[in-house]
Amino acid sequence: MSIAPAWVEWLERICAEFRFDSLRPQLSALADARRDEGVVDVAVLGQFKAGKSSFLNALIGRDLMPVDVLPATAVVTRIVHGPKDRALVRHLSGAVEEVPVGRLTDFVTEQRNPGNEKGVALVDVEVAALARFEGVRFVDTPGLGSAFTHNTKVALDWLPRVGGALLAVSVSHPLSEQDIALLREICRYTPEVAILLTKADLVSEGQRDAIIEFLHRQVVRHTGKELPILPCSVLPAFGSLRDRVRDHLLRRIVARREEARDAIVAHKVRGLAAGCREYLLLARAAAEAAGRARSDLRTVLLREDGEAGAVAAEVALFVRDVTSRVRTAAGERFHAHHGEVAARLQAGLDARMPGWRGNLARTTRDFREWLETAMAEEMARLSEHGEPALAGFLVKARSSVHRTVRAFQERLAKEIEKALGIAFAGARFDAPISPPERPDVRLGKTFDSHVDLLWFLVPMALFRPVIRRHFLKQIPWEAEKNLSRLSGQWADAVNASIQSLARQAVDFIRDETATVARLVSEAGDRRAEIAEALAALDALEAGPGDDVL
Repeated sequence: MSIAPAWVEWLERICAEFRFDSLRPQLSALADARRDEGVVDVAVLGQFKAGKSSFLNALIGRDLMPVDVLPATAVVTRIVHGPKDRALVRHLSGAVEEVPVGRLTDFVTEQRNPGNEKGVALVDVEVAALARFEGVRFVDTPGLGSAFTHNTKVALDWLPRVGGALLAVSVSHPLSEQDIALLREICRYTPEVAILLTKADLVSEGQRDAIIEFLHRQVVRHTGKELPILPCSVLPAFGSLRDRVRDHLLRRIVARREEARDAIVAHKVRGLAAGCREYLLLARAAAEAAGRARSDLRTVLLREDGEAGAVAAEVALFVRDVTSRVRTAAGERFHAHHGEVAARLQAGLDARMPGWRGNLARTTRDFREWLETAMAEEMARLSEHGEPALAGFLVKARSSVHRTVRAFQERLAKEIEKALGIAFAGARFDAPISPPERPDVRLGKTFDSHVDLLWFLVPMALFRPVIRRHFLKQIPWEAEKNLSRLSGQWADAVNASIQSLARQAVDFIRDETATVARLVSEAGDRRAEIAEALAALDALEAGPGDDVL
């Protein structure tokens, strides 16, 4: 049974009428799920070294995803069927770079891209060998629980987008507390979940059956769900186990892709409905609370609203510091190439100038046209190499901004629980990074005076060496000027993205404070609307479908 479009429209209307601005990311995730016609994202999640990447390599039939003794995957990687093997690296800046699949380690591993300092947002890999899985996009996520906390955050941030999920757990550490917590979180976002029991070759068949029975009991106990448990090993002798996993994916996802997509959309609708319910329950609790409790909470909210200015000032101080460091780093990064750029251009001039014929005006035009093209090529090449170094500042800024927002949410949740006696988590803050704009290249005058207008007074046969020396001296200055412009423009672009992140954080804090304050103050007058919305949500969560509305 599919979700009636009217339900989605109703949720959108509720978010608009009650101004649940913080739920916009979930609305966006729902819109993405509805747009992905027939494409289902199946995420492979689990603890560090649970065997996720090894499993995907076995599924593909070749060693494509990096596997290492250290945490390997540092960014989300999506693998899908394509006509040829290739990888598209999507940077936080918005740039997309096609690379051979053999270079994946340079972008997706902790070793080659520590802390995601290259600013990679996502890597899409197309593999011809996945023809049987047409319409399924496997998502390799960073392992949870490793020493690199940013990896855990990347994996958790991806959860709202999953269509299906395989939770990888090793036979040597079956279903830890972290796995149980992750499993509960996964089940919030998708109904299509299975347990992938990896490294099954480490135990006997009898031991494996005992572990499967243990997992079954634990899953039912902690989630109330009967989930498939799929043992697997990457060793050649255990091909039958891998075949069972493939059959499960083909049967549950590929063969019923449209049905699975409808179920996934329905699940995300329920997730959005749960978010709406949390705000509505807050409003109802405020309406039913004693006047003193509401008054105390309003006082706290007024204080938070007043302190938003202090938070904004704190964020602004951070932004000033990091933008200054960005400008310094950009200058050092690009000006370090001045000597080699000038040398290459001077060598290029010596190679091209003997072919220029004519008077001084013609030679000057030839020089300007050549230098403009050559300089543009040099700056474009350096721009591509310089971006990863500056993108690291975006990653650090985003992390800092998220910490500020989390601190605010924790304070707010404690005050709400103290005043109204209910738990309130609030919405997830997920600020997109605005892609920096690309720099341009311009040249100044070739001569300080309009000497090219006096071409008829300059005998070129005699003065060509003098003109050549003048051109050669002009090149380092033009290189310096364009490197300064390039570094300045990249610094401005990256800093604009950082400032956008800061604005989004401050806006989120103010919007969340205003939303809660509005719900608390208006709750008494909107009891009927709140009750009606909660009743409609009850009907939706009882089993939404085309026959509901």
